[in-house]
Amino acid sequence: MAKKKLLAVFPEGSTFPTSLEKASRFADVVLTNNSETARQELRDAEGLLHWDMYNTIIRNNPLPPKLEWIHVPGIGVNTVVSRDVLSSAVVVTNTRGVFEHPIAEYVLGVMLMIAKDFRKTFDFQRTKIWNWRPTYALRNQVAVLIGSGAIGREIFMMLTAVGVKVIPVGRRVVARDPVFGHVHSADELKDLLPKADTVILAMPLTAETTGFMGETRFAQMKRGSCLINIGRGDLVDESALIKALEDGQVGTAALDVFAVEPLPEHHPLWTMDQVFVSPHMSADLYGWEERAVGQFLENLERWATGKPLENVVDKATRFS
Repeated sequence: MAKKKLLAVFPEGSTFPTSLEKASRFADVVLTNNSETARQELRDAEGLLHWDMYNTIIRNNPLPPKLEWIHVPGIGVNTVVSRDVLSSAVVVTNTRGVFEHPIAEYVLGVMLMIAKDFRKTFDFQRTKIWNWRPTYALRNQVAVLIGSGAIGREIFMMLTAVGVKVIPVGRRVVARDPVFGHVHSADELKDLLPKADTVILAMPLTAETTGFMGETRFAQMKRGSCLINIGRGDLVDESALIKALEDGQVGTAALDVFAVEPLPEHHPLWTMDQVFVSPHMSADLYGWEERAVGQFLENLERWATGKPLENVVDKATRFS
């Protein structure tokens, strides 16, 4: 039986993981890091490995007629879920179990950095200033965690382990979740945000969540509290955030994702003392590429042999 065609699209200028060579056992594989080549090859491709998270080849073009399966080597899939994909039989899968724990470690790390005032300590060390001062504890701080998926679960378990009181928020109320206990709905945020020392964004980007944190919700936050975003940049109205930071309504922000990436050189967030900027790296540990390829190859074999795929994204629920 003839092999199906699989297109693997990587960022321009990047190299391909060597372990991906094994994919040729199961499909006719075309590897490219050129956008024009990708557009041409996608016309008759049946599978797509969408490694370039910034490439909008699916979202901004008509759905290729033969496409059956899209795999994303990450958790977020908003780049590949167009209206055409949503209304089609195309199966979308993502990568799970690789990135959730590192992201939770990032959240804990930046919360410790802020509570213990590490940034100023490093600055004082560089200038040889002995500036004794007290700092804050994480124990008994309140964190409102918006996003009750796999990432949210890891964050919840890690923060509660060090004594943070985490209030989980999802799309709807869940009375008896095995990990979270009670999950609040987003409709309750107006009552929950004023209680939070830290607000953590860990939900997917959809039409419903674009601009989720804007002027109104920043005004509802406890004055001087912290915002952490490890979801997607477009969850936040950045202009409203900058104003809230300038006014002191939001005291600090730790941002790993931005509306435009890389963050433009002259963007105000770069130079605000109360903002911690990291380049979309909270999930990335040494060796993550090989683990992601390994998951993909397992699914590729399933696809080639007609077995059910793993880590299928529920398009109807997640993006409805």
